[in-house]
Amino acid sequence: GQVSTEPILRMSEGSVPPTDFKALFGKTLYKDGVGEVGTESSLKDVQHIGVFFGAAWSGSCKQFMQPLVQVYKKLTEEKKKSFQIVYVPATVPGRPAEDEASFKELMSMMPWLAVPYHRKATHKKLTRRFQVRQIPMLVLLDTEGKTIHRDITPAVTHIVEDHDGDSFADQFPWAEKRHSNIKNMLGSHFLKGDNSQVPLSALDGKYVGVLFSANWHWQCRRFQQMLEYMYDKLKQDGKPFEIVDMDFSPEMQWLSMPHDSFEAKHKLGEAFRIDQCPMLVIIDPEGNVVTTEGVEIVSKDTDGECFPWTPKPLYDLSTLEPEILGEMNDTVTCVILCEGCDENTKAELADAMMPVATEAFNAAKASGCEAGMLFFTATETSEVVSQLRMSCELGEPTSTPQLVILDIPDSGAYYVFDGDNINTENISAFIEDYDEERLERKELQEEEEEENGDQ
Repeated sequence: GQVSTEPILRMSEGSVPPTDFKALFGKTLYKDGVGEVGTESSLKDVQHIGVFFGAAWSGSCKQFMQPLVQVYKKLTEEKKKSFQIVYVPATVPGRPAEDEASFKELMSMMPWLAVPYHRKATHKKLTRRFQVRQIPMLVLLDTEGKTIHRDITPAVTHIVEDHDGDSFADQFPWAEKRHSNIKNMLGSHFLKGDNSQVPLSALDGKYVGVLFSANWHWQCRRFQQMLEYMYDKLKQDGKPFEIVDMDFSPEMQWLSMPHDSFEAKHKLGEAFRIDQCPMLVIIDPEGNVVTTEGVEIVSKDTDGECFPWTPKPLYDLSTLEPEILGEMNDTVTCVILCEGCDENTKAELADAMMPVATEAFNAAKASGCEAGMLFFTATETSEVVSQLRMSCELGEPTSTPQLVILDIPDSGAYYVFDGDNINTENISAFIEDYDEERLERKELQEEEEEENGDQ
């Protein structure tokens, strides 16, 4: 759950209306030598906004400052681009918060704006919203608050260090390499194992697994065996599913990219930040990414019973869908435990949580982002639910429901709702109290054998 201080490309997340920068950053922003200025007036008519996540204690962030200032001045003064940056002190688990003196010292080096030091709840919300895992990180937004690029940190470095950096600056705002329609990145045709060609139209109406694998690697071969089983099962059940492999093999049951499609494969690898294999990306019939957790899905949902694994606003922790498993340890989670309640109460609790979950889900989807908070009910006893109860010391299920927020990235932190009535209003207020750090922080308890197992 620690946050690295090396630059990384990350998907961002949205949870507020994309056109309201006052709701995103607060009513005012901080400017060195001036103090607080109005958010709306400061960002009015600005075409592109960089949200810069860093920390005064981070050597990597301070090192990144010099090229960032150079690029900022090149874009705004020399190239006359409509560009502004807003600095956000990242909330980093296990590290102390920035003190005001350090914040102001860092701001004295910055010719741009910042979320004021005292607005720490906003720092936390933004860190969660944009799924900040490593710093420095610079997200690029358009004038409506939609994400243009999930992290332009490498672009900034490129301008300063590379010989073609000046021409690269002319290409600002560096549109995402991952197209909104992934099918358009795959090419016009594919190969079967017998080298016969199949047109792109063969994927019409189908969910597609884009497989990054290597036949020579033992882990990839083992995964391919599991994938073959699921592929056969889905085909037998008549499901609209196909696989496009980056690596050709005469024995493969599915399709592969052509032998000479080096550029397309390279662009796909860049788009999905492939740093290890195997990786399986699921896309829907329109070419939108359903999930990048395909390997986790195949290992957990071996028969494909949860196909097509599309994201939902609200999940049931008792029947944990495989597409969400890989995200729980990296994302703040809100759970209503109601295993001991009657069926009517369970339904009422799900109805109470749904508006809160849907609002966050729809805002994230509209911004082309991942969710910054996951929402669950736990309606039945299961291994996962029982483990949660034990780790949070919640006791056995009763007819009284319980509401908790899990922040596993923050060293296993969790927070328990102490009110009497779990309704939509109180769920929203509980999340707000979490963001404002008004709740009692506790830490998950590990099983004794896990604590003492490796001595």
